[in-house]
Amino acid sequence: MEPLFRFALIRPPVAQDPDRLSISIAQDSPFQRALAEAAQSGQPRPELQRVARQFIADPTFIGDPRANPLSAQLVSLASELDRLTARPNVSHADLVAAIERAFDYPLPNFVENGTVDEAKARLRDTLLAIKQLPEEHGRPIEALAQQLRDLEVVDKVASDDEFPTTPAELRRYRRRSLKLPTVADLHSILSTARLEEERRKKIEADRAKRQRQAEALFDKYGRLSKAVDELTNLGGDQFYSTPQTEHKGFEPPQELQPLQVLTGQLSYRRDLADLNLQQLKLAVDRDQGEDRIVAQDRAGGLSAAWIAEQALKELPRLPAGSPTFRPVALGNLSFRLKDSAAQALSDDTRELLDKQGLKVAEHPLDRIVESLRLKIDAAGKDLDDLYYQPPRQSVKRIGDTFVTISTPVASAWMSIATAGPLVPIVPILPPDQRIPQTRGRVVPAGVADLLIVKQQLVRYEAADVAHIENVLKGERKEREHTRRQETEQLTFRETEITSSEERELESTNRFEMTRETSATIQEDASIKAGLTISGKYGPTVEFSASAEGALSRSKEEATKTASTFSQDVTQRSANKITERVLERASLRVTNEVIEKNAHELNNTTGAGHISGVYQWVNKVYQAQMFNYGLRTMFDFMIPEPAAFIMEVMKSAHASTVSLQKPPDFTLKPTEVTEANYGAWVRMYGATDVTPPPEIYKTKSLDFKAGGGDDKTNYNHSAQIMIDEGYEAVQGSVGRVSVNWGNSGIFVDIVLGRNSHRFTPSDAWVFITTLNNERDSIPFGLITNNIGHVAVAVEVKCQRTERAMQKWRFETHAKLTTAYKARLAEYEEKLAALKLEAGVAIRGRNPALNLETMRDELKKNCISILTEQHYDLFNAIDYS
Repeated sequence: MEPLFRFALIRPPVAQDPDRLSISIAQDSPFQRALAEAAQSGQPRPELQRVARQFIADPTFIGDPRANPLSAQLVSLASELDRLTARPNVSHADLVAAIERAFDYPLPNFVENGTVDEAKARLRDTLLAIKQLPEEHGRPIEALAQQLRDLEVVDKVASDDEFPTTPAELRRYRRRSLKLPTVADLHSILSTARLEEERRKKIEADRAKRQRQAEALFDKYGRLSKAVDELTNLGGDQFYSTPQTEHKGFEPPQELQPLQVLTGQLSYRRDLADLNLQQLKLAVDRDQGEDRIVAQDRAGGLSAAWIAEQALKELPRLPAGSPTFRPVALGNLSFRLKDSAAQALSDDTRELLDKQGLKVAEHPLDRIVESLRLKIDAAGKDLDDLYYQPPRQSVKRIGDTFVTISTPVASAWMSIATAGPLVPIVPILPPDQRIPQTRGRVVPAGVADLLIVKQQLVRYEAADVAHIENVLKGERKEREHTRRQETEQLTFRETEITSSEERELESTNRFEMTRETSATIQEDASIKAGLTISGKYGPTVEFSASAEGALSRSKEEATKTASTFSQDVTQRSANKITERVLERASLRVTNEVIEKNAHELNNTTGAGHISGVYQWVNKVYQAQMFNYGLRTMFDFMIPEPAAFIMEVMKSAHASTVSLQKPPDFTLKPTEVTEANYGAWVRMYGATDVTPPPEIYKTKSLDFKAGGGDDKTNYNHSAQIMIDEGYEAVQGSVGRVSVNWGNSGIFVDIVLGRNSHRFTPSDAWVFITTLNNERDSIPFGLITNNIGHVAVAVEVKCQRTERAMQKWRFETHAKLTTAYKARLAEYEEKLAALKLEAGVAIRGRNPALNLETMRDELKKNCISILTEQHYDLFNAIDYS
């Protein structure tokens, strides 16, 4: 017969019958008093064992039932009592007679002389001493206990004239249990309860410490994040800018006004012409001949006109100078806030910055934010370590191969960082992931009758018709069933990203200087001297004489000066980014199951028709219930009963294969943050994820010019390109120059909507707040009385929410791609293992599985009863 099922009829335990209480071993004896004193010592177990060993060496110890002085009488009495319990009825007189026959002594006298009490006292101390020493448990404890029970029967018969009324009552009285005294609250010698308690306290202390550390880090992270938000959200009015003063410009004196200068030049030239004419007259008066006129022409080369011309032919070269250099504190030139900006911050942020030694009015804002960001990253990493959870592992059997599947688990910190602003409640640290976390317990459940139902097969009975097959004479029927299953999955993904950016800046300045001077001297002087002499000598002679002289000299001057400055600056920036991601994932899973069932009915050579009838068959069993008796029942609460075998299967099996299954990627693009993206990158092994954009960036421009004369001025304009997702918040312009003269010297600049004039008395650097310009910001300059100039422009740009949104969506897309790649790798490896396994029988023999379950439950129950747990250090002693 085979067991069909078993069940137990559990009922609460009933109280002991007052007339049949357990036999108490406790008594007031020297040995038990010594045990009581030993139980009060610092180490009760060794002291109790020492006292027990001393008693065993004492002659009063009964190590063997035959060493009992009443051994022969007790053997005879046991035989008499066995005979009486087997009879249908028994009386008090029958029991008294049996006792007297066994001891060969009248019962009242035998009890009163103390022989029974002395034997019982020695047996009680003997049994108690044996129970104190495990090495003595090999002695015949049951025989000694039965001697004590039989002596108790003698006392009962002597004190109760009505005992026994039935043989069953006598039988139950002889089977009474023994009750050991509670000398000391001793646990099992194999118990690890003390170590377990020490470990529990240590774990609780460490957990409390880690929780305090988490709370401190959580508070630090929140305060740092709040400080960064407050600093980056300050308005432009809080940034330091160079104070500007009004400048009246340069007005030339009245005598240097253009009209006055032209009028003076014309008057000067008229006076020069008069002076030349007078000088010529004097020269003619001195010498009247032709040669003298030529000499005077040469003398004209030394005239005042020639000297004036030579003096004005080239203007004097003015000396070049440089403005006064006034050193400025480096803090006044950096990207910093005003002194009043600290009042716009919360008290908590000001206190935090003071503890970090950061002054908003002394340190650059970008350096402050960067320092706080580094501390935020460090605190986030520490929190991630504290809230770390080990991968979730499971075991799967494929053929003869055990596959350990490890799935990373997102830490609680990642969930907090994903949620956005930190909640004021610090989350609880994750529990220790070692299995099991709790210890099992056992409690009495009552008593029960164990009933087992067994069955055996008796016969088979025909039932309903299942199928009828008719085959005519000469007919042949054949049925073939083929089932084939094939699955093929192909994934193709192609991504192409092309980004092209071109920037062109062209500036042309030219400098050419041409001087042309032509001088033509023509002097026209008309001096006519006439002398006419006429005379007559007589009537026939008449003469006439005439003399005339002329001198012509004129002077014409033309001076042409042309200056052209040219500087060709061509800046061309072309940035072309082409990214092509081609991913081809081909997963071909072929499950080909070909099952052929050939069924042929051949009646080609038969003599007649065939009619086949198929019937269902029922099994008939005979069942019988067996009662396996009354037993005490305990309830065992076993946490994670399969933990040990799972650990063994994961680590000890020779053919174990480890696979890592990526966790489901359910993150939304808006949930990607600077605090959690790194953990997701590590989890999915993404390699193309870029860090978040910097909070601040600096764009720059430079310009230089020079080489002209004191009449040359320079100008320039350009566009400073701003990266996408950034806006300009502060600009600085620095200039160095070499000046002409000491008046009318300035450099005017325009940056966005802000302008400034640099004069020799100004600082060399100008700082101003900007108006959150995006894409580009214009810049222009013009100079006056500047011989050489160099200008450097810096624009501080701040990250916008648009830049973060773009980064979040790009990062989310890349994480999604990495997740799909890891999932495809996992599925491909798993499919390969299934393919290698071939057609394998799934699972194991159910009987072996049931045996394994029983073994694991037994080990856990023994561990609970003996308080032994083998996951502690030094929990196993090697012999």
